[in-house]
Order: sequence, then structure tokens, then C-alpha cells
Amino acid sequence: MTRFGRQILPHLGGRTVQAARAAGTRLRNEVAAVGFAERAGGNGLVPNAGIAVFFATGPENFYQFEQWRLPLEHLATQRPVFVIVDRPDTGDLVLGTSSLPVAFARGSAALERLVAERDVRVVLYLNQLEANFRMLRFASPVHIQIGHGESDKDSSISNQHKAYDLVFVGGDAGRDRLGQALRGFDANERTLLVGRPQLDYTYQGAPSWPPDSGMRVWYAPTWAGDRPSIAYGSLASHGVAIIEALLADPSIRVIYRPHPRTSYTTREHRDADKAVRALLARAGDRHLVDRDGYGWQWDFADACITDVSAVAYDWLATGKPLVITEPAPSAYRPISPLLDTLPLLAVAEAGEVLSKIRALQGDSAAGEQLRDLAYHYFGDVSAQQSTKRFEDAIEHAYQIQRSW
Repeated sequence: MTRFGRQILPHLGGRTVQAARAAGTRLRNEVAAVGFAERAGGNGLVPNAGIAVFFATGPENFYQFEQWRLPLEHLATQRPVFVIVDRPDTGDLVLGTSSLPVAFARGSAALERLVAERDVRVVLYLNQLEANFRMLRFASPVHIQIGHGESDKDSSISNQHKAYDLVFVGGDAGRDRLGQALRGFDANERTLLVGRPQLDYTYQGAPSWPPDSGMRVWYAPTWAGDRPSIAYGSLASHGVAIIEALLADPSIRVIYRPHPRTSYTTREHRDADKAVRALLARAGDRHLVDRDGYGWQWDFADACITDVSAVAYDWLATGKPLVITEPAPSAYRPISPLLDTLPLLAVAEAGEVLSKIRALQGDSAAGEQLRDLAYHYFGDVSAQQSTKRFEDAIEHAYQIQRSW
């Protein structure tokens, strides 16, 4: 063979395909740029003295914006809000799903004009991508990291948090996490507790299953991660065994929702995803491969199986049975009240997942434990309290900007 050996060829082939796809995407965005610049005002003019949501990323990360869409649209009834994108493919998704105005800014010069001409007061960031630093260099706006979900993952304690004026976290857990992990970061000064505003909204997408047609179990594995320390995804290790165990009971109805980035990750995860879909397809139309919006599952499902991901923390607020899978040995195991309290589902136990769910259903102490954990991570999530705290925190940012 070659001096690299036989086993490296599939990896080289995979990288070549990925590089070709990336080059094709860049070319399509270049061609589409002029047309999109004309369409960008389709949701209205970019407002003055407003709040910018900086979203310089590709469609594979659109779920991050979708999680915040309803809270941001509600915020727009109080303060002007718009979205900054640097790619037509992502921008078209925002225009097609949201009522928020869109600004198309492809480079530093465009951002400079935008910040100066529109007097941008506050900038919100939904992720920790390097592209954020193109916007962070402007000193006048108040820069706020709001993330796209509560989690004890390694990525939730990035040193990048120091770059923002403020970090919005769900509750005491998020504040403690950053304060304990980041050297020189004053968590009491730099974090604001906003709960989980997403929980205050009703979401579309639930199927019309009769309420007495069986227990609804939601399996929502996360992606494989882009490095060993965040290999929290269970699809390749647990997925097939979990689905086989659920399908073996005719009273169960499965909602399978793989992470939106599953197709961008490892071959093992892609193969496991195909195998799970095939199992569900053979089982008929009693089950659902969920491709639609996120959030309706909280009310609709009776139990949740997921990984170390934001899904687990969102589900906490329901107080319903929760099973979290044990991540790969290489994954960083954070200090976590949630993970230290709940037993994790090992690979060898994947086939026993249904018995674990049924045991939790009748355990009132376990339900109380989940409610206590939910308060630690999000505080009071009743009666629009999260939305109020989020919008009060935005007003606080405006006061900082004005006083400066």
C-alpha cells in the first residue's frame, strides 16, 4: 500500500469528501451573496439602538438559534432585536422561520458600518465560535454570552467566557460552575441568573397520538463531539440496544430525535442512526423519527432518555422520569449535581432501560429529587418567571451601556 498504511485511506477519503463539500458550500454562498443582500430586509429594516444576535455560523448550527427564537421574538416587543449573519444559507433559514430583521455582514468592514450606523447597544451570542471575536472587538456594545442550553459539559466552562461583559446562566449551578473553574472570573459580578425562558412557551410539532395509546418515551442522543473530551453521545454505544429494548414492549411509543449534527459526526454515529431508523421503520407507524421543532416533547413525552446534554437539563423541569447515559471513557466528567445524583446508564445496561424508567415512575422521592435539581439549575421556572428575569437582565445591560 502506501507508507501511511491501509487503515488511513478511509480517513483520507472522508476528509477529502468533507473538504469538497465545504468548498462547494463556500462557492454557493459566494454566488448567493448578492441576491441574499437584497432579501435580507425581508423581515423589516435593521433597527437603531437595538439588540444584535450575532450568529456567524452554518446551517448545521441553526438549532442554536431555533432554541432562542421565541424568547427573542418576545423580547422584540420590548426592545428592537435583529440577527446578524455572514452566510446566505444560514440567513435564509432565519428569514424563513423568524419575524426578526436580518443584517448581512460578511466581513469586518461591514460589521464596522453596522455597529456605527445602527448604534448597536447590546450583542447576544448563542455559541462559543471563534467568529464571535470579529464582533467582540467593538467596545461600545455590551456583549453577552447566552449560550444555547444549560449543561455541565466541558464546553460550558470555556475560558472564552472571560471575553464577554456578561454571561447569562440558568441558576446557581451555572454561576458556581464558572466561578469555580475560571481563574480571575468574578462570577457574582459577571453572571446574571435568567432561568430557562424557553420553558415559558408552547411549541408546535407534537403528533396526534391518543393519550391512552401507550407510554411515550423520548430518546434524544446528542452528537459525537469534535474531540474525545466531549464525546457524550450515546448513539453508537447505547442507541440500538435502547431502541430494541423499547420496541420489545408493545405498550411503548418511541420518539427518536437525534442531534441535528449527527450527520456531521463519526461514521459510527451515522451508522447507528441508520440502524435505529431502520428498526423504527420496521416497527410501523406507531413510533416517530422526530425531525421538527424542539420543545413540544417536554409536555408530550412521559419519560426521557438522553445524554450529558442540554436536553437532560431542560427535561429536569418536567419532574418526569429521566435516564442519562454514561459517556465514553475519554469524555470529561465534570463536577455536576445532576450527574453526581442520578445513576448513569452504562453500555451494558442499555437493554434494561425500560425497567429503570418504570422504577422511576413509581418513586416519589426520585421526583422530588428532580424538582430540587431543577431549581438549582434554573431557579423558579413557573408562570413566566424565566422570561421576566431574562428581559430584566437585558434592561440591566442597556443601563450598563448608557452609563458607560
